[in-house]
Amino acid sequence: MAIGDVIPKKLFQGAISATATAKYTVPSGCRAQIVEIWADNQNTTTARKLAIFAHGLASTNQLAHNIEIAVDSSKIISDNKIILAAGETLGFKQDTGTDVNVTVYGIEEQVS
Repeated sequence: MAIGDVIPKKLFQGAISATATAKYTVPSGCRAQIVEIWADNQNTTTARKLAIFAHGLASTNQLAHNIEIAVDSSKIISDNKIILAAGETLGFKQDTGTDVNVTVYGIEEQVS
């Protein structure tokens, strides 16, 4: 990639857990914008709650929490303006278990 190249892509797809965990780290020389987050609760009996973290996993890095995902349903979190610099992370956790799958779409830009 050359400086200024912009690549839209899937940044992460997978299950999350009850521990705040970084699921995407911006590569060296890049910055990223998170465009859309899809969360799918595969539990057929219990609603789940999702938390989103940016720039680290401390409680002060929590952008949103208690985002409820209904039983056996999905939620799309769109129109995001989350900007991450090289080395910064996007993380997630759910209230309990590992039955929420998250897919993150975004744009990586080569800046150096």
